[in-house]
Amino acid sequence: MGLVAGYETLVFLRRFEDLADSRQRGKVIYSLDEVLLLALLSVLAGAETFVDIARFGAKKLSLLRRFQPFLDGTPSQDHLGDIFASLDAEQFQRCFVAWVSDLTGAPAEIIAIDGKASRRSKGGNAAIHMVSAFAARQRLVLGQVKVAEKSNEVIGNPKLLDRLAIERPTRMH
Repeated sequence: MGLVAGYETLVFLRRFEDLADSRQRGKVIYSLDEVLLLALLSVLAGAETFVDIARFGAKKLSLLRRFQPFLDGTPSQDHLGDIFASLDAEQFQRCFVAWVSDLTGAPAEIIAIDGKASRRSKGGNAAIHMVSAFAARQRLVLGQVKVAEKSNEVIGNPKLLDRLAIERPTRMH
């Protein structure tokens, strides 16, 4: 493993050290570090679903073992879904934002806040309404919050900004 890649892996995993892993210790097959690293590298390679992440893990196991042991290989798509479902989403988001801040060296000067309705919501349910914070310079979504169906993005903005620990301007334009 190259020095830069090794260092970047440590920086990434350190930011997630405090992420609570609620799985029963004796039943853990894949360490949270392994799962997070697998997810990061596969998403960077274009993965969009747990199926994609699992497929990447199976194909790139030798690459992954340059960073973590992966003694039991990589998790299946179902196992990945279970692991990520067990994580605290707000705590994960705080860890992720801290890592992005480390990566970029500074928070973005401009953060766009926008609300969207997801057309691909599951089943016959109504669309899911989300408010997202987007770091314009880094072209990166920093966080998202779900808002009530009959609500609008203005309701979700304060909650999203609190999660990101971003100072709100005294007057919004």
